[in-house]
Amino acid sequence: MSELNSRAGEIDVPWNLIIPEADIYLVGYGMRMPNDFTLEMLAVLKRCQRIFAVPPINAPEFGIPRMENLLHFYAPDKNRHKTYREMLELILDAAAEDAPVALATYGSAMVGTFVAHRILEEAPERGLTVHVTNAVSSFDGIWADLNIEPFYGFEIWEATAFVKLEIQPDPRVNLLLPQAPIFGVAKGPDISRLTMETSSTLVDLRDYLLRFYPPEHRVHFIKTGSGAGPRSVGPAIETLPLAELHRSGRNQGSTLLVPRMDSGEELNFRQPAAATEMPAVAAG
Repeated sequence: MSELNSRAGEIDVPWNLIIPEADIYLVGYGMRMPNDFTLEMLAVLKRCQRIFAVPPINAPEFGIPRMENLLHFYAPDKNRHKTYREMLELILDAAAEDAPVALATYGSAMVGTFVAHRILEEAPERGLTVHVTNAVSSFDGIWADLNIEPFYGFEIWEATAFVKLEIQPDPRVNLLLPQAPIFGVAKGPDISRLTMETSSTLVDLRDYLLRFYPPEHRVHFIKTGSGAGPRSVGPAIETLPLAELHRSGRNQGSTLLVPRMDSGEELNFRQPAAATEMPAVAAG
């Protein structure tokens, strides 16, 4: 085989990063730290005047500056949408005064981060530019943990909105319901105790799903690998019949997966043998 043919389709990657100038950067850490850190994430955070974080991380070995903790905006007696508005105004005002600034968060800043989407919407109205730094989200982990190809049919709905809007799921596709463990909970966490109210109305979600799926249909609460250090690698998965959804020992950070029905084997792949904890070694 000639050298020309052996290199067909090969992509030449330059050494230098190309990062657009912006007033506000939306940055995700990824799910597993530091494994999911990206070169762009590190470069962006080093150039910012202020970094607002939910939650902040302490990683001086990577040259990441100290962050400003936004978790104190939450309160157990305060609606989360009020909290999001306060965070939004703080970040937009800071960018207008002394750019660039960043909003940094777990996973991808574009997945499950209401404030980030509001920034993209409202920043241009104030003459501010925004750049999103791509990152690994919880969805990437779920695809791997359960061997799911999302190209073959997937629906994603925040659990409370799913019921409130009376969405009718297509049982031919997989259904993912983030924030199911806090279904119907509008208030924020108690940061001083690192706790958050769990749903007392999960039975309502169960009953709504039973309109479309049989009671014996097996569903999964899944928390993909996340956090810092070796214990962040493996997922935690709880499987139970839909009829017993309200009895689960669900993790607050987990997502509910309702698998498709009667899809045909050509759309499904065998689930990998996933342990709740996986051994890991540090790379030297």
